[in-house]
Amino acid sequence: MTHEKMDKHILYGMRVICAKLSVDNPWIDHRWEVQDILPQRWEAGDGEVPLGYVPLMPLHQPSSQGRAESQLFIADIQIDMHHAEAEAYAENLQSSDPAIYIVLRPTDEEEEIEEACEMMLVEVSLSPYSIQDIEDCGEDQVIKIPLVGMLKAFVSEFVETFYTPDTFVKRKRDKARIDEDQKRGGDKRIKKAFH
Repeated sequence: MTHEKMDKHILYGMRVICAKLSVDNPWIDHRWEVQDILPQRWEAGDGEVPLGYVPLMPLHQPSSQGRAESQLFIADIQIDMHHAEAEAYAENLQSSDPAIYIVLRPTDEEEEIEEACEMMLVEVSLSPYSIQDIEDCGEDQVIKIPLVGMLKAFVSEFVETFYTPDTFVKRKRDKARIDEDQKRGGDKRIKKAFH
């Protein structure tokens, strides 16, 4: 990584492949699952970051003989890796199960989308802090998958480059103030409490 080229953030392209799986359940007829993510390429950027809300489009159509047991959907999106969030990425890497968070949202029938789709890819994130906010709202589906391989190595290098942990500074007592209090007889409220 040549961090000289990076200013405020970098964009890391991702291709997300999801499956719509049929389930035998009286309340729902399917569930969504992330099958794979494919890192694309990264680029430095100080320009406008493309927003999420990418429609999940069918990778192939189900057979004409009936509904397929599973259907694959695909979307391309960019992770916005910002220097200010390096601490969150470090926290992710240091956890017992480093993860990539995929955020999906069912489309609203009233939304105007260029191509008809039933699920949107809202965000791909490496920050457990921002995902906590999304989970607290409870409107979107968050799918957590392991952070491994090339992307984990890239995130590790990003954290090493841009994250500086705060150093612990032991607070010192103001000795002059303590001596002055003792000359005046200390805090009279404390003496009353013990007499």
